[in-house]
Amino acid sequence: MSIEEHLKNAQLYLNEAFKLYEEGYRADVCEKVWAAVKHSTIALTTRFLGVSEPKGIPWREFVREAFEKAGLSRDEASYWASYFIDVRRSLHGDCFYGLYYEESEHKPLIERAPRYVNLVAELVKRGSTS
Repeated sequence: MSIEEHLKNAQLYLNEAFKLYEEGYRADVCEKVWAAVKHSTIALTTRFLGVSEPKGIPWREFVREAFEKAGLSRDEASYWASYFIDVRRSLHGDCFYGLYYEESEHKPLIERAPRYVNLVAELVKRGSTS
């Protein structure tokens, strides 16, 4: 799958997540947000690191490095790498697989997803012209 296809899929999953949120399907929302974040991250790491998965380093470090290579400061890159880990653990793991949804814990992660997806799309597009 191309970088552009990953970005397109991220947006499609994100749109579906917010539609499902309105319908009250919280576990499905969490999985769709995870899919959007995962597809965005694959686009980011492929564009800036040349690979979609880490080899020999933790995911947090891998994603942070991709954000730094895309031009973010270390603090910003660390923030968004932590967001990726939180979504994977809380939305994908706890909510979707664990069937445990807590509004105060999970809703803020859901609400931040558009910022992540849009930021990555902007960075990838900017990186493809340099």
